[in-house]
Amino acid sequence: MKFVFLCDASYLKGDFAAFVNNFPTNHELVTMTGDEFLQAKGFPEDTFGLLVERFTWQKNFSLFRYFGLLLTLDAVPLAVVSRTRRFEPLKGRSVLRGQEVVILPNTSSEELFALIDKFVSAPPQVHSYPRGICKIPVARQAV
Repeated sequence: MKFVFLCDASYLKGDFAAFVNNFPTNHELVTMTGDEFLQAKGFPEDTFGLLVERFTWQKNFSLFRYFGLLLTLDAVPLAVVSRTRRFEPLKGRSVLRGQEVVILPNTSSEELFALIDKFVSAPPQVHSYPRGICKIPVARQAV
């Protein structure tokens, strides 16, 4: 599965750099800054989930809204990567409050592997698997 980690370069140090380096190798992680996301106006093809660094989201939310990218951001399951254990809702996501998964960047490789696998197997309730990644079989009706 491909994940996008939305994190500005100014925050991509210390724990967050270790988070990127320790990301499970059975999944692909693409790092994008807020500016890169605004220029691309979307995610790379076949993105399963979005991992956002909390301050990057808070700082860029108004720009995402202004350029009409909120529907794009809501199209994939979202997990918040935050240094704080106490979770505060992200700006602009009050409707989806409590639906985000929170990942601490300083978790061990084993814990991160388990969290990502849990996120893949059971994305937040609002989302089913996006963009046809997981095909749901259609039951045939007897005539």
